[in-house]
Amino acid sequence: MLTAAQTERLSTEISKTLSQEGQVEMHRSPAEIAQVIAAVVSANMDEERRINAECDKVMDQYAREIDRGAADPHKLFLMIKRKIAKDKGFVL
Repeated sequence: MLTAAQTERLSTEISKTLSQEGQVEMHRSPAEIAQVIAAVVSANMDEERRINAECDKVMDQYAREIDRGAADPHKLFLMIKRKIAKDKGFVL
């Protein structure tokens, strides 16, 4: 996950690039656009954190199988995460 500083830098760079290349018509300043981009990226990362926490809870139900070696924890986590994300309409 990105830190707040990384999110800010990324958002500023995206806004600056879009503005300079003229690929989109901006009705606000690049700084304002960067703030909106940062908010969207942060909200997306927050939702992914919630999905990861939900995955962890489900993974706890499979602890015995994982401990016995009957399930690969990484593969199981990814399968659960994809399912939860799909159910929520969240694109990973």
